[in-house]
Amino acid sequence: MKKFLILILTLTMVASLLISCTTGNGNDDTTPADDGKNEVTTPEEGGDDDGLPEVIDMSSNGQDYVYKAYVRSKEDGDLGNGGFLCEDFWVAETSEDALSFAVYTRNNTIQETYHCRIHQQDSTGSTYQELKDFYANSEKYDLSILLAIEAAPAATSNLLQDIKSMGHVDLTHSSYDQNSVAQFSMGGKLYYLSGDMNISTMDNTAPTVVNIEMYNSHKESFVEAFGDEIYSNIYDLVTEHEWTMDTLLTMAEIVNVDQNKSDGALSVTKQDTLGYFQYSASPLYYFYGAGGRITQIDEDGYPELVIGESINQEIYDYVYRNLNTVSTSWIPNGNSGPRGDNFYGGVCLFTDMTLWDIRKILYTKDAFEYGIIPNPLYEAGDDYHGVVYFQGCAHLWSVPNMCTNQEYAERMLQILTVYSGMKDSTMDAYYTKTMYMTVAQDKGSRAAMDIIRTSLVYDIALLYDWGGFQDLLLNADTATSNQYQTYYNKLDVAEEAMQLTLEQFKNPTYVPDN
Repeated sequence: MKKFLILILTLTMVASLLISCTTGNGNDDTTPADDGKNEVTTPEEGGDDDGLPEVIDMSSNGQDYVYKAYVRSKEDGDLGNGGFLCEDFWVAETSEDALSFAVYTRNNTIQETYHCRIHQQDSTGSTYQELKDFYANSEKYDLSILLAIEAAPAATSNLLQDIKSMGHVDLTHSSYDQNSVAQFSMGGKLYYLSGDMNISTMDNTAPTVVNIEMYNSHKESFVEAFGDEIYSNIYDLVTEHEWTMDTLLTMAEIVNVDQNKSDGALSVTKQDTLGYFQYSASPLYYFYGAGGRITQIDEDGYPELVIGESINQEIYDYVYRNLNTVSTSWIPNGNSGPRGDNFYGGVCLFTDMTLWDIRKILYTKDAFEYGIIPNPLYEAGDDYHGVVYFQGCAHLWSVPNMCTNQEYAERMLQILTVYSGMKDSTMDAYYTKTMYMTVAQDKGSRAAMDIIRTSLVYDIALLYDWGGFQDLLLNADTATSNQYQTYYNKLDVAEEAMQLTLEQFKNPTYVPDN
């Protein structure tokens, strides 16, 4: 009966997808334009079936093995967006939502194939603190899905296992995000990672969104201002790598309409028209989008501080001069609430929001035609980048130091990852069916989604915040003076903190002198 129900649900989902593709509003056409610009091809659904884990029977005495996972699935009011919970590991029952359906069917397939029943233990607060309590009480779990900023101290507190040392995990498999494997490793060890089993990191990337209807109503003004027909189409600018921060700010000023100039501020609550609403974390996104970095991994696999390099100082200086709301007072700025009030009403041209915000909120409102585009470049011709910002939202997967069955803990991490990357499983449901074919409403946005997916940056400095450079970037929009030199003068302190973390990472029981 279970298999029959799953088959019926599968046919229902496929039928729904086919109907939506053939009877939509015309925006789902993925045929390339005649001129070859904005060419997009529908991604292949699912991943490669190669590298499937060895099929073993995990049952004992006729009972399925119970695979226990500790998961951040309950709101912790002190840490980030309470709605941004892990939704790709386990669900009690399926629904018409593509992602929950994929999670449910994947887990049922795993149970039937490996005789392993998945049990989720929900978090009730700080995942780091609870993991410490589990360790102290000898409570065992086979997997832990933690907030990224809490996985960081867990790794240096002897709470997590080195995944690189696991004999049943193949980190070269394509379903593991190789960027996360490379950039989360220190000293040859790896305690947490991301991949196709974990949609959270991609979901926490924040591209720029544009009101397409509003853009089209001003395109003649853009062409006149820039003196080039290419500016009549935002997607042409993106594909030609002409989409820069200068371009965004110039367009924003063209669109701005301040109905009451005496107040010196723009807000839709005052019936103004906005060219750009700046999200509170946008300076950090724009710094990385422009190619900036706090650290990078050297050829030996170790992080090195590069924030002091001239290009990073130059990018920071640009962000501070041009996106600071103190010196550039016309740019309205705020967190998710004010951003929504200003953008969702349809009289704001550009803003920035995570893919989570786009699929959960913007798409559901369906108030106007919007487009998804990468964060703007520093200079025309540069490559696009999208940073995974971990603060309070993104989750990382890890194996606790004490687990019920070491072999099964390793094997199941590999099994979940490989199955999640296959056709009709979680990454396919999230990226192809949800983001690419549904939430990205036109072929221009789909081209941008492909850019975003292949340009993700993980900077481990955003987990440990050596030297406070993360705060430097986040506060660039409201700082009353350029703080770069102040932070740079303490670069040796940041280096010392990084080296201490590295020693703790290589050996979590390391105790520094004094």
